[in-house]
Amino acid sequence: MIGRLRGELLQKLPNLALVECGGVGYAAAISLSTYGLLPEPGAQVILHTELLVRENDISLLGFAIPQERELYRLLVKVDGVGPKLALAALGSLSLDDLVLAIRGRDVRTLTRIPGVGKKTAEKMCFELSEKLGGLSGLDGLSGLASEDPWEESLRSALTNLGFREDAVLPIVASLRASKPPLAEALRQALKALQR
Repeated sequence: MIGRLRGELLQKLPNLALVECGGVGYAAAISLSTYGLLPEPGAQVILHTELLVRENDISLLGFAIPQERELYRLLVKVDGVGPKLALAALGSLSLDDLVLAIRGRDVRTLTRIPGVGKKTAEKMCFELSEKLGGLSGLDGLSGLASEDPWEESLRSALTNLGFREDAVLPIVASLRASKPPLAEALRQALKALQR
């Protein structure tokens, strides 16, 4: 199994990276998010890889960071989500947003991914929300496992008041940028949840 490539980036396209390692050029399918993280051709690069072996095909997938590969591995375990759809999901949303959407069971956000309908989005939420950690299951994924104490306190306060986590997570995310004092954040969140 090929788990990692380190070498010169010969070519990068929105869906493919060609990396030369020891005189051999490896073509790896990539997501748009990995494409955005790659250096210009000619530079040294590391890709964390997944080898797909099928009846008529052997393919290599490349990921700029190991967390993206871990999320890919979880996505393809969902019934109806294959490698192409998993790469599309990883390229359509940032890792943080994708994990947040799954955790919050935000079907509407997930259906914005090309090829993901309502049923597939619901399956993703149902099958992965627990794994993504009720969600501490994916340590270190985009910083969500080591959540900000401010966010954790606000989320905990709202869920302890009886609000469902899938309703609470988008509100907490919307307040993340301004990060008002906790009492003010709680007041704003309650106002938003009562609409």
